[in-house]
Amino acid sequence: MIIEIALIGKFIYDLVRRLIDDKVFRTLGFLVFVLVLIGTMFFWLVEGKTFVDALYYAVGSLSMNSPADGPTTNAGKLFSTVYIIIGVGVYLTFVLEAGKTIISAHHDFEKKQAERKALKKAKKEATASKK
Repeated sequence: MIIEIALIGKFIYDLVRRLIDDKVFRTLGFLVFVLVLIGTMFFWLVEGKTFVDALYYAVGSLSMNSPADGPTTNAGKLFSTVYIIIGVGVYLTFVLEAGKTIISAHHDFEKKQAERKALKKAKKEATASKK
């Protein structure tokens, strides 16, 4: 359990570090943030949803998991159509890149664990051969 919590912390650290260091990933993150902000503001102000419901619907739409209570106005339906067409690609690209970062971090972790294990085994064998 503790190892899993530490790995989650490391994955978050790696994602934040990549957001800081990688210009393309940072741009994708910014675009996702702007898309969520625009969608939330639209659904909150035009559709009359509560702020939390508007945020939930905006993120759900981008992740292709939108709730059943969609827009009720024609403007909302048109906005949602354009919002989904533009936003899903950006959102999925960001999620894929984040997944690559997490997989890479996990691979590095596994590699370091294997190296430590091999080093420990070599030390043990060296100690045993001296005796």
